[in-house]
Amino acid sequence: MLFESSGKDAPDHFPISVHGWRKAGCIVIFIGLGLIAAQSARMGFAGLIVELGQKEVDRWTVFSRPQGMREINRVARYFSDSLDYVPDNPWALEGLGALDLARMRLSRIPTQAVGYAWAARLRFRQALQQRPASPFLWANLALAKLYLDEIDAEFSVALRNADELGPWEPTTQGTVLFAGLAAWEKLDSDHRNMLVGVLQRGAVRNSVKMIEIVKSFGRWDLICGRKGYHSLGDADCRDVAGTAQTGAPTK
Repeated sequence: MLFESSGKDAPDHFPISVHGWRKAGCIVIFIGLGLIAAQSARMGFAGLIVELGQKEVDRWTVFSRPQGMREINRVARYFSDSLDYVPDNPWALEGLGALDLARMRLSRIPTQAVGYAWAARLRFRQALQQRPASPFLWANLALAKLYLDEIDAEFSVALRNADELGPWEPTTQGTVLFAGLAAWEKLDSDHRNMLVGVLQRGAVRNSVKMIEIVKSFGRWDLICGRKGYHSLGDADCRDVAGTAQTGAPTK
């Protein structure tokens, strides 16, 4: 028979097979642990690079330094280098998307500006696949779509999610209000009421920024008489009321 063996041979055969399987299993585990360690190291290094890039961006904000294209491109390399280690790093994608919007504002070439806005939208979408609970990503997605004149269902969802996930985040409040007021004529009543809610919450600790945005759109009707804005907007509201009574054009 093909599988016939003596009783003496059998005990020697099976221990060797078990030993071989154990050795192979140890090798597989060792390789797996090595891959995990390598991936962890890559992720850690990628995170470190993102942190360095973000510190550069934060320094701009602290010192209110206007940035040129060269400086923005320099800092963008931090985030691009991070993606070389972890291609779907959501924080790197978010950082690059924000810098894409900054480059878009600086560009004097229309087609180039649109390209930057398109790239930002794509990066925010990719980052949201891993961080769908980030109000900042949703707010920035709405902003990118605003610049692309894409006032559609995705824009409305982005505004709504940003507001619901970060109702008390000053940065989110400002971005949502700006994008919402810019698209006001295309918003339904629910989203307009949502923006009123943003203004109400913004009055608590973000009133100066809210006033600046409202003023840029001339929408004093949204804050005149509203609690929390009296000391900042009363003079402008009186001017608006005065021009309304005399029939003179508003500013």
